[in-house]
Amino acid sequence: DAFIYLYRYPYECSEQISSRMLSTVALRDVLSAFNAKDMPTKEQIETKMKSDIERLQKLQHADGGFSFWRNDDGSFPYVSIHVAHALARAKAKGYDVPKALIDKVVGYLTNIESKFPTTYSQEARWSLMAYSYYVRNLFGEKSAVPRARLLLLNATLEKLSPEAIGWVLSVLADDKGSAAQVEE
Repeated sequence: DAFIYLYRYPYECSEQISSRMLSTVALRDVLSAFNAKDMPTKEQIETKMKSDIERLQKLQHADGGFSFWRNDDGSFPYVSIHVAHALARAKAKGYDVPKALIDKVVGYLTNIESKFPTTYSQEARWSLMAYSYYVRNLFGEKSAVPRARLLLLNATLEKLSPEAIGWVLSVLADDKGSAAQVEE
């Protein structure tokens, strides 16, 4: 029921499209096992994913980021990271995600620290930094590793949220130079 709700959700801002994409790629391999009333067909799901990627491409800002509904206003760090996460997961599942779309959003994430409004708390900044490093790592950007290590050093485990710790751990997990941080 939750998947069907997301699939049919009528309001389609960047965040909502990305949430639908994330649920689709997470459940894609098992959706056919459910005989739920109103479950879309595999073909319908594939068509929706293609149109969602195309819609996000149209919503991308010149700086590579995203806002909610338009491409001619200011980019929001969280929305941009969330969209990038959905694109990374879609690409990993074999969907055709245009290279230019990926390159621009990864470029935005590379300097995420400079995108935060002054009103963001330090904890919010740390969480968004960790999330962006996680997503960059999903795209194979190994330059996220030293940034994640530095975040862990500066913020400390005690001050990071559980989600931020999880994102940092996943970035450092396969890095031999981060064995001490992973152990911690």
